[in-house]
Parts: sequence; C-alpha cells; structure tokens
Amino acid sequence: MAIILGNLTLWLSLLFSISQFISLKKNKNRSIISISVVGLLISSISSFLILIYSYLVSNFSILNVFQNSHTTKPLIYKLSAAWGNHEGSMLLWIVVLTLFNFLIYKLLNKKNSIFILKTLEVQIVIIIGFILFTIITSNPFKEVFPVPDNGLGFNPILQDPALAIHPPLLYIGYVGFSAVFSMSVATLILSDNQKFSWHSYMRPFVLLSWTFLSSGIALGSLWAYYELGWGGWWFWDPVENASFMPWLLGTALLHSLIVVQKKRSLQAWVLLLGILTFLLSVIGTFLVRSGILTSVHTFALDPSRGIYILILTIFLGSYSLYLFATRSKSFLDKNYFSFFSKEGSILINNIFMIIVCGIVFLGTIYPLLIEALTNNKISVGKPYFNSTVIPIIIPVILIMGVAPIMSWGKSEKLNFLKKTIPCITITLFMSALFFLIYRSFSIIGILGIIVGFWIISNNIIILIKKDKSHSLGMIISHLGIGLIILGITGSSVWQQEKIAKMNIKNEIEIEKYNIIFDKINEVRGENFIALQGDFLVYDNKKNIVTKLKPENRFYPITNIFTSEVYIHTNLIRDLYIVLGEGNSKDGWTVKIYYNPLVIWIWIGAIFLFFGGIIATKHNLRKSKNYI
Repeated sequence: MAIILGNLTLWLSLLFSISQFISLKKNKNRSIISISVVGLLISSISSFLILIYSYLVSNFSILNVFQNSHTTKPLIYKLSAAWGNHEGSMLLWIVVLTLFNFLIYKLLNKKNSIFILKTLEVQIVIIIGFILFTIITSNPFKEVFPVPDNGLGFNPILQDPALAIHPPLLYIGYVGFSAVFSMSVATLILSDNQKFSWHSYMRPFVLLSWTFLSSGIALGSLWAYYELGWGGWWFWDPVENASFMPWLLGTALLHSLIVVQKKRSLQAWVLLLGILTFLLSVIGTFLVRSGILTSVHTFALDPSRGIYILILTIFLGSYSLYLFATRSKSFLDKNYFSFFSKEGSILINNIFMIIVCGIVFLGTIYPLLIEALTNNKISVGKPYFNSTVIPIIIPVILIMGVAPIMSWGKSEKLNFLKKTIPCITITLFMSALFFLIYRSFSIIGILGIIVGFWIISNNIIILIKKDKSHSLGMIISHLGIGLIILGITGSSVWQQEKIAKMNIKNEIEIEKYNIIFDKINEVRGENFIALQGDFLVYDNKKNIVTKLKPENRFYPITNIFTSEVYIHTNLIRDLYIVLGEGNSKDGWTVKIYYNPLVIWIWIGAIFLFFGGIIATKHNLRKSKNYI
C-alpha cells in the first residue's frame, strides 16, 4: 500500500506542477493557480511522510528502506535515514521547493501580480525538473520482491543525531536560493516595467536561505569534527566546497541588496549574483549525486543521475545568463560612487568574495577535468586552498569591520579615523592579551587574532552607541563571524597532536595535561559492540580534570568498524581523544588533540543563525509597504 500511495502522491505532485505551469502560461486563472500550488504542496509533503512512515515501521518491501535501514536501528536513525540517502534526500528537496513555491504565492496581490506570477512561472519550471529527475532516476518507492526479512542497515558514520538536522538545514539554504533565482529571472523578463520593488521581495528569501545554509555548513563541520576522528572541522573536501561556494556568493548578494535598497545601485550585480548563487547550488547537487566524487558526503554513484542534473543546470544557466546578457542594461548604474564609502566597501568585498569563490571552484573542478581529459588523477588539497584563499579572506574581514562605520555616499577621512580609534585600541589590547596567554607568534595567528577582534570590537561599539542605522541582526551576525575567525585561528595555529601506542597504565603528556590509560571495557549498544577506553586526565598540579571514554565500535549488520571520539570541552580548549585499533598485548593506537578555541566556531555559528533570523524578521516588517 505504501508503494502505491507513495508513487501516487509523487505523480500527483508532477500533475499539480504541470497544472500550475499551464495556468500561469495560458490563462492565469487565480483559482486554478491556487489549487495547483496548494495541491502541489500537500501531495509532495504526503509523499515524504509516506516514506518516513515506511522507515519507522521497517517496510522492507520498499527498496530504499531495505537498502538504508534495519529493524535494530534506533528510532531516531530510522527517521533520519529517510533523507540520509539519495532518493529520500531528493524527495526532501522537492518538499522544500514546493514550500518556497507556496511562500512566493502567498505574496501575490494586485500591486505585484505581474512580478509574482512570473516568479511562480520560473519556480515551477525548476520544480518540474526535479520532480521528473526523482521519478525517472531516483524513485524512492521502488518495490523489492520477494520482501526480505530485514534491511541492509545504514552507514554507521551517518548514524548520528546531526544527520537529522544537517541535511534539512542545507536544503532550505540551497533551495531557498531557487526563489531568489526565480525572482531575478522574473525581474529581467519584466525589465521594461521596473516600477515594482523586486529587491524588497528578494531580500527576506536571501536572508532566510543564507541563514540556513550557514547553519547547515556549521553543523556539518561540527559533525565531521566529532564523528570522523581526524581532529579537524574542515578538510576542503569537494562536497564541502560545493556548499561553501554558494555561501560566498549568497553573502555577497546579501550585502549588495542593502546597497540596492539604500542607493538603487548595484542592481545588475544583484541580479547576476541571484542567478549564480542558485546555479552553484545545483552544481553542488551534481557533484554530490553524479558519482564523479568519492566522499563520505556523496549520495549516489550513478552517472545517469549526474547527466540529468548537468543538463538541467545547463538549461537553467544558459537561459538565465542569456536574459541577463540581453536585458540587464536597464539595471546598470548610472551614477558613480566613491570607493571610500559604505557602498564602495561592500562592492570591494564582493569582488574579493567572487575571487575566493573562483579559486575554490577551480580547485574543486580542475582535478575532475584533468581526469576526464587525460585519465590522470591529481589532487588539490589543503595547501592550495590555504595559500590562495587566506590572503584574500584577510582583507575581506578587515573591510567587513570597516564598512559598518563608513557613511553612505562618501566618508570623511577625519571622521572615519575618529570612529576607528576605539576599535583599534580594543583590538590591539585583546590581541596582546591573547599572545601573552598562548605565547606563539605565527604570522597567521597574529593576523587571525587581530582581524577577529577587529570585527568584534567594531560591532560592540556600534551596539554600545545604539546606532539605529545598523540592525541588531547584522550586529549579532558580524559578532558571530568574529568569533568564528578566532576559533579557526586558535584551532589551526595552536593545535597540538600526539599519536602513541599505549597499554593500560601508560601515560602521555599534552600541553599542561597528563593523560593515563586507566582501563578498557566492552560495551553494547542497540546495534553495535564497542571497546571503550577509560582515560584519566590530570592537570600539572596532579588534580583530576576529567575522564575521557573513546570507543572503537563494530556494527555486525554492516560489518563496519568505527571510532567514536570523546571530547572534553570548555571555552579555552578541547581535549580530543581517539581510540584506534589494538589489543591487550601490543597496546592500542591512541590519538590525542589539544584544540584551542575550537568551540568558538560553533558559538559563532549560533550567533550567525540568530542574527540571520532577527534580520529576516526585521526585514519582513520593514518591507510591508511593498509586500
């Protein structure tokens, strides 16, 4: 029954989407459009709920459930497994697409009818493309016959609470930019009629998408940090890069929209960024689902799926960029502005972020192109990205701290210097304090600490002065960026690592801590067996600080071994320990990391999320005159 209902609702979603397209293209009958939009939303949600229910009841007659679940799997992981695979995740994509389609429709009124209807027309083309992709290549309701007694299980690495949250956050971010793309294309199509305030409709969607994409990336890095066992939070993995690139352009787009709303400048720039940001999101989808990458993040290995998405990307990209090339002239700036101004600093930062995005794109795509053309494999990793991205990111951050205290139009240099003196004083004082604590004088460390405190001090002063020209959401988000920079600097520059072969009662020293391997125990979970090590941590005064309990797990169903790290966290540092392979005779391989300030990365991410939500709420309230 679930198979029949699942396929029925999926096909109904396609029929409602086609109905919406025809009604928008032909007669623009409001009642038919309304039925189509609501019907599409209900049918797509119903399809997704049927899949979730099938996982919860272990319905192994469905191939997708059989391949990704098991009766012994804990309930929360049965739930998250529904979208932790290619087919289920595409169904979630469709749900989010139709949700944004519904939100766009809710904006419809007499004042904006032409613009919103055209936006819906573009949006439904995207939806039809992804529904067809799901039905043709990725149907989550394929039948297994005869019905097996049990499932194949789920990758234990993905058996984590973060998986229940991480993909939905990312998808809201990715898919939210589809609404921005649709509005950009609609604006270009209606370029002869610019009386509507298209940017006022666009900004809440940009804010919401950027907020959720930022949170999804941050949660993904946290998951990688505590799950993969290599002591880091970012690897420049191609799939990580695939989410980072639209984030960079989305950030540039977000700030450029401020200039459009304040000065009516950078309109063409905003429309181009609105197009490119979503196209990069779709390219990321292609990388993840084409089989051309080998990564823990990838969902699929079927090239046919990649070809479909590539064709869809080329279609959307060629059409939208052709429109931009032919119709953007009416949106070009007619008045020049000073680079020594708020809008000038935003534009300079945008250029830098575009360059960073280009560098990341080249480093991600180049090895794939070389392999496709020559059949030779090359790798582009951390050294390339660090050496090219960091020098450009530093001026971006410095300008980020400067831009909020600059004036629109042109800033007076003397007035600007007066505003920066308190920020410079606080920055130098806090930076000196940090270096007294850590007594490490690496160039990267110095620059990272200075620029981090530079952003924090600027925004604290704005907050103290209660400057109403800056929204609270913006201030909180920028404080979050400052905290993230400090966390990145501390964990990258001052990290310490020890790897040793340890037997029971052996001792190892790291930083100012002595860690003793006390004992090892066997523990059992719902679907795994584990060896758990007990490690006692003492400070330099021989006082016990904590007990670390890393595990080496074995999952019988999937026949996979995993290492479960144990982390003791405070605001100053993380003690991070991994129990590797070994035995009582030869000892166990133990990895220990001392990671300063790493928790600040995710505290900063929390600031980003709430700052984005506050800014979205504020912007919606401010835009009521238009919406």
